[in-house]
Amino acid sequence: MIIKELTIKNFRSYYGESIFEFSDGLTLIIGDNGDGKSTFFEAIKWLLDTSKENASLDNVSEMRKSKMEVGDSDTLSVSMVFEHNGEKSVEKSFLFERTENGFRTSNFSFRGFETNGIEREQVSGKLLMDRCFDAFIQRFSMFKGESTLNVFDNPTALKELVDKYSDVRKFDELVDLSEYLDELSRKQYDKESKSDKKIAEESKRLQVEISRLAGEISEKKRDIREKESAISIYSTRLSELEEHQEASEKYKTISEREKNKETELNRHRGLLASVNLNTSLLDKMWILCLFPNILKEFKEKSSMLSKEKRKQEKDFIEIRAKELGRLEVQKEILGTLTNGATALPWYLPDQETMEEMIHDEVCKVCGRPAHKGSPEYDFMVNKLNEFKRHLEQKAKDEEEKKKIEQKQLFCNSYIEEIHNMSISLGGTNEQRIVGIANEIKERLELNETISAKIKKLEEDVQEVKDEKARLLIQAGNVSEAVLEKDFKDIKGLFEQKERAGNRLVQLKQELEGLEKQYEEVNNKYEELDPGNSMVRVCRDVNRTLKAIAIAFRNAKELNLNQFLHELEDRANVYMEKLSAKDFHGLVRLIKMADGNTVIKLYSSNKTEIKNPSGSQETIKYISVLFAISDFTHQKRDEDYPLIFDAATSSFGEAKEQDFYNVIDNIKKQCIIVTKDFISDGEIRQDDINKLSCSVYRIKKAENFNASDLSTIRTKVTKIR
Repeated sequence: MIIKELTIKNFRSYYGESIFEFSDGLTLIIGDNGDGKSTFFEAIKWLLDTSKENASLDNVSEMRKSKMEVGDSDTLSVSMVFEHNGEKSVEKSFLFERTENGFRTSNFSFRGFETNGIEREQVSGKLLMDRCFDAFIQRFSMFKGESTLNVFDNPTALKELVDKYSDVRKFDELVDLSEYLDELSRKQYDKESKSDKKIAEESKRLQVEISRLAGEISEKKRDIREKESAISIYSTRLSELEEHQEASEKYKTISEREKNKETELNRHRGLLASVNLNTSLLDKMWILCLFPNILKEFKEKSSMLSKEKRKQEKDFIEIRAKELGRLEVQKEILGTLTNGATALPWYLPDQETMEEMIHDEVCKVCGRPAHKGSPEYDFMVNKLNEFKRHLEQKAKDEEEKKKIEQKQLFCNSYIEEIHNMSISLGGTNEQRIVGIANEIKERLELNETISAKIKKLEEDVQEVKDEKARLLIQAGNVSEAVLEKDFKDIKGLFEQKERAGNRLVQLKQELEGLEKQYEEVNNKYEELDPGNSMVRVCRDVNRTLKAIAIAFRNAKELNLNQFLHELEDRANVYMEKLSAKDFHGLVRLIKMADGNTVIKLYSSNKTEIKNPSGSQETIKYISVLFAISDFTHQKRDEDYPLIFDAATSSFGEAKEQDFYNVIDNIKKQCIIVTKDFISDGEIRQDDINKLSCSVYRIKKAENFNASDLSTIRTKVTKIR
């Protein structure tokens, strides 16, 4: 099958009618991101899908809908002209109409046209596609992105491929039939041997032993299959994990670095926040940072006041002493007689004695009488009155002395308090206050250093996060949780695989022992010499049918292996061509225990290439696809196009050029939708000129509204 022409009308961004003509070899559809490359691929898939009718309005051009009035109608269609035992065509379409309530679709059609030798006739598009380009062939012909190139991801792919393109399928019925006849003849021989008197007893014993060993062998084989399946699962999972192993290890290292950086960052942030500059003005008395000069002046003034107070107090004490001295002198003068002799104290005799003597009119000091009116009596009365005056004077003197003694120059101790405060603010406190300015300076300098460190750590943390993001992108946009889990899973899976491997070796050894026993017992059974001729015939028939069944099973396995080897050889031919002069390795198709097939790359020294580059992976799969295409042509005398959408996104410019040069010279129809050959929005015409293939340029029409889908239209230009 060769696609000659594709017409797209009103399909999504393809407004109106767009026509592509394809050569028998390579055709490039070149477009930048958002220019309609994927839409081109989806249009072909929509056309070739025979599984369902899809008349969704989502596929209709928004630009066409925007230009329609109520009652207007138009057609969405995708049609293809192709060569397949003569020229044929297929068209899928439906009508869309604008109504008052929106849009509706109708008249879905899927038509095919072919020439019956005389005239062109219409046929069912579904039947025509199923006959010429069925879903199985499409599975090996159409690929969107690099991730879909591994066709053996589907568990049934190998079997279907073998059934279509290998002779192995011819053996299936023969194997089933021969195994059935072998089993039937064995049952008949077992039955007849029990009736042969010569061997009946030994036959029964050996049959029981054979049955027991067969059961144990079956169980061992089941266990082995389970272990092989488990190991295959572990290997597959480990292969997947190993794709991320380096990324997982890097992720772990980066995460540890990020954790350490963030811990250090938080520690420095804590250091910065440990001292609040505002509250420290009072809490740490930083407000006194300018106080040393004030304190010095305060101490000087305090000392001056204290000194002045002491001077004034001394003068005051002297004055007070003089006043007290004056009182004492007065007392002495009052107590001196006219002749200079010292008079008796004024309080002798006392008041009670004087009053008694006056009353008695007798001087009891000298014993002489002192009658009332006499000088003696008047003397005693005067003496009594003097005593009373002395009492009054004494009281006054005492009061005055007390006043003088109590009289103070400074009634309060403010100066002492100031002096004491001056003393208390001195010494260690003064040193503390003097050190506040330095403390503040050192803290501000430390904060500046810490802030600079925090800024550097924040940059480091951001750099680590950016590095982690780049790693996740490089690993295929996997999540952090996946890489974290993969890192933990790898070790566990290796241990499980190792345990399963050890157990598998043990099971195979046990199976080998059982099979050896079975063979010995079975040989003894088959070597029995029946006495009955009919039993001997049954034995010989069973031997023959068993040999035939074994031969068919071996032939089937041999043909399957031969098919895979041929496919490998063809794939490696393309691998070498497509890789140009670059290193590429060898393709190996490996049949797993569960029946699946995996495609791997090996070095010529039989070492598996565990982590091939993205371009090596892509070329590996494309080589296998080309090999399958060759098998299609060889076995069915048919050829099919290979259609790729963005299959070379992991290639560099040099690799791209080599790849397209090789594809251009391969005699196989390839349609490749790509953004290769575009730099800064323009076609690299010099690179295009190096190729001989057909080239189309698809591009969004200019003057579109970036937020309005109805302004988007893909223009198609044939470059050559």
